[in-house]
Amino acid sequence: MTLVVALKFIHYLALFLAGGLGVANGLLTKAHQAAGQLPAPPVQATMMKLARLGLIAVVLLWGTGIALTYFVYGDFAIGWAFHMKLAGATILLAAISFLNMHLTLRRRAGTPPDQIMVKLVQMASRGGLALVLLGIAITTSG
Repeated sequence: MTLVVALKFIHYLALFLAGGLGVANGLLTKAHQAAGQLPAPPVQATMMKLARLGLIAVVLLWGTGIALTYFVYGDFAIGWAFHMKLAGATILLAAISFLNMHLTLRRRAGTPPDQIMVKLVQMASRGGLALVLLGIAITTSG
């Protein structure tokens, strides 16, 4: 029981961290787009840190989520809604991983992030998150 509580605590903490970092980066991106300016180098560095921390948070979510599924349910045969949640989480992990690679490559090349690519990643992340939230809401409501 103590292990499950500890895993849930870390899982929820990572969830809040990932959500907050995603919102912060989105707001920074929108503010600079609205101003028609590229972020200053210190802001770009901060955005990169936010993206990396977001990736770490999502990896923590996966790790604790797998462990919780095993300890609470015993296996992954929980139903279609849970698999929908996993599909959304996979989309989210892929999008955040891709964004981190894109930002790293662009930063090394000395070029700003491709705004179309960033917008596509944001859309994929939001869609993945919607699947995660809907899937877990359905899974835990029965």
